[in-house]
Amino acid sequence: MKLPVSVKLSPYYTNPLAMVKKLDQLGVKGVVLFNKLFQPDVDIIAEKHIIPWNLSSPEKYKLALRYAGLLSGEVKTDIIANTGIYSGKDILKLILAGANNVQVVSTLYKNGVSHITAMLKEMADWMDVKGYNSLDDFRGKLSRKNLTHPYIYKRAQYIDILLHSERLLG
Repeated sequence: MKLPVSVKLSPYYTNPLAMVKKLDQLGVKGVVLFNKLFQPDVDIIAEKHIIPWNLSSPEKYKLALRYAGLLSGEVKTDIIANTGIYSGKDILKLILAGANNVQVVSTLYKNGVSHITAMLKEMADWMDVKGYNSLDDFRGKLSRKNLTHPYIYKRAQYIDILLHSERLLG
């Protein structure tokens, strides 16, 4: 019997792209980008450990967005983005970069489970305006594989930003 397996990765691998490609070759069904590790704290007055409520903050999805954009079209495994996804717009960005799926948790703790309806409506409204019928119509449209200037996902993008800073600063 074959059991589909997804692996939730830490963001702290030396080379996450190579790790995902190796997992893909092994037949892993999906990779989750990225596990938010528990981060303890210490109360220095009481001299004891604190167990903090470590919810993801909005916009923490950008690391997953970067790697989804780099991996889309390069591996067969599903790319599952998580961490800091709070809105339908966040989900749309991740799908445009190449994510197959997303996981949301913190926004549900903060906004309630009914927030899923709001996120789906936000996505549907955007898709209607853009004329998309399904997620596959735009999935990976902004991935590295589909860009004429794929440097946007590379570390060297900061050089372009510095060279053209006057344009960005107005």
